[in-house]
Amino acid sequence: MLMSDRSFGIRLAGRRGEYSSWGAVTIKGDDSLHNTGQSTFAEKVKNKVPLLFAIWLFVTVLAPHQDLYKVFFHGILIPALLVLLFTRRSGINWRDPFLLVSLAFFAYASLSTFVIGSGPVGDHVRAFRWGLEITFGLLLFYVWMPHVIRSPRWWALAFLWAALSGALSALIIFIFYLELDGRLWGLGALHNPIQAGSILLAYFAIGHFMLARVSSSFTRSEIILLVVSLTSVCLAVLFSESRGPIAAMVLYLAYLGALVLAKMPGLRGLWVVGAVLVTIAGVVVVFYGGDNYLHQLLDRGASSRLEIWRGYLEYPPDSWWVGFGAGTPYGVLPAAEAYWIPNGVPVTHAHNLFIGTLAETGIIGLCFLMTMIGLLLKSVIKYQSGMEEKVGLLALMGLVLVLNMTSSHTVISSIKAVWLFLWVPVVFVWFWVRCRGGSNAS
Repeated sequence: MLMSDRSFGIRLAGRRGEYSSWGAVTIKGDDSLHNTGQSTFAEKVKNKVPLLFAIWLFVTVLAPHQDLYKVFFHGILIPALLVLLFTRRSGINWRDPFLLVSLAFFAYASLSTFVIGSGPVGDHVRAFRWGLEITFGLLLFYVWMPHVIRSPRWWALAFLWAALSGALSALIIFIFYLELDGRLWGLGALHNPIQAGSILLAYFAIGHFMLARVSSSFTRSEIILLVVSLTSVCLAVLFSESRGPIAAMVLYLAYLGALVLAKMPGLRGLWVVGAVLVTIAGVVVVFYGGDNYLHQLLDRGASSRLEIWRGYLEYPPDSWWVGFGAGTPYGVLPAAEAYWIPNGVPVTHAHNLFIGTLAETGIIGLCFLMTMIGLLLKSVIKYQSGMEEKVGLLALMGLVLVLNMTSSHTVISSIKAVWLFLWVPVVFVWFWVRCRGGSNAS
């Protein structure tokens, strides 16, 4: 009887143990179901990232409103990033050196302005918001770029079609709506003449580079797409009458011409290069006349760039180490009252990436920027590839540098057109080298 009770007690304890265990399993099972639901939703979001960015890419050049690509970024892409970050499925390598340096720069600029800056507090809050927004933007590009590197042909065609469609829509607006009056602008982020040419050149350059890397020889349809898109982009840049993008275009065309002649020596290569150049020049001459076009470019002078740079350098901040502060408005700078306003010079940003970074964030900020550039150059130089591919990457970086030399004043901003011809190609180059060179970039 005692044995029976004891055995019953053991069986009961065992059942209680089983029950307790089942209860734990049940609770864990509920958590698993919950986690599985989270996982499934997060995976769906992650799988939709390429589609979302493909849509966004065309929205930047074809949207009927100039801010629609910003709304798409804030309303769809950033929430998608937050889902991936919250569920730890972003795939971002948080030890990536370029990412770490960039995030440190963003944090320094957006926080130091409250200490060293002057002017209304609201301007410094805005600078802080820009630092936060560019952080989200860079993280999103880190989520997007692995997809680009894994499917280079598809994304090459996407960038080329985006460049072509954006350029053609801008040309149609300029010829039929503006009737060749003023300077060319386009849809979406192409609403500004300077930014329009810069974006189109960056998109074409990225697309051409990837297509050249994955194709031993172009198909007939690819050749047609490349020639038509290049011609359209060059015409759009020329009709925008923006000297910075025009200079970048000339240098990039020299690179492409040398590349074609190296691959097709002899008369055939000269014929291809000559045909493209004659077509572009001929269209400009037909619509403008050669002398009239040059006069329009020269009549605007240097657009007060030299006077703006002189004001920043001759009327420095209290400390060159920290600068004026990223949020300090231009109207309260010493140069505004002492030099710019008395001489009729526009009170504006530096119109130079290095002078602007130095003035706003000081030598410390400039060191961050130079470190970022150094990391890119080092990665390309050490990249184990053929000389043609390495030169192509350096040409793309050179294009970005020329495009931003006189139009941008900082790499830290809210989502603007500068993201499209600065951050997109820069992150692309970094991921191309890191992923295809064997490094774990994501």
